[in-house]
Amino acid sequence: MELSWSLILSYPASIIGILGAVLLLTAWIPQTYSAIKTKNVGMRREFIFLYLFGSMFLIFHSIFLSDIVFFILNVVSTLIAAVNLYLSYVYPSRPTKK
Repeated sequence: MELSWSLILSYPASIIGILGAVLLLTAWIPQTYSAIKTKNVGMRREFIFLYLFGSMFLIFHSIFLSDIVFFILNVVSTLIAAVNLYLSYVYPSRPTKK
């Protein structure tokens, strides 16, 4: 069965899923932009690793479910987490001055 955007948008649950994906990405994108701009990720690497691998596993899960909204959300989330992980190594946290 081939999926099309008109078919996807015809289901209320898909619209709710798209809204959720947009809201989640709206939270992550400014955080990543800020990390690039300030050269300070502001998140622990352990969190980023867990998020990265969790979203990677969810990509496979969304493929098995044939859920395009969930797939797109997790692909973008994985990319954003990978960027933040990379930045955490390029710009390691410095101890704060008291």
